[in-house]
Amino acid sequence: MKKQRILVIDDEQLITSTLKGILKRSGFETVITNSGGEAVSLIEHESFDLIISDIRMPGMDGIRTLHEIKTRLAGAGKTCPVIFITGFADEKLEAEAKAIGFEDYIYKPFDLKTFIDRINRILGEKIQSS
Repeated sequence: MKKQRILVIDDEQLITSTLKGILKRSGFETVITNSGGEAVSLIEHESFDLIISDIRMPGMDGIRTLHEIKTRLAGAGKTCPVIFITGFADEKLEAEAKAIGFEDYIYKPFDLKTFIDRINRILGEKIQSS
């Protein structure tokens, strides 16, 4: 069976290396990018089963990044579920995230088992709806 591919977008190296290790141990193929612009470019040439993105990043923030990605995917007749992660409780950002659509919103720090359970639930729902 083909490994499910997850794109992780976060500007913090510690977060990306930690997530990559956790996701690898859980059986996922993980691609890391440190910027929204780089993520948008990757989406043009590669496909992913899930996107995990920080909301607050310099340059193109997570909201703008995911809006651009979802717009490009929709233009190609594709979709991809999204999990936002953030260290900040910000109702305005959460409302903006809801407006572009996401499957989950997780606050850092988070419980690893719960995090993996949420990923598996979302990917399971994606497979069932295909």
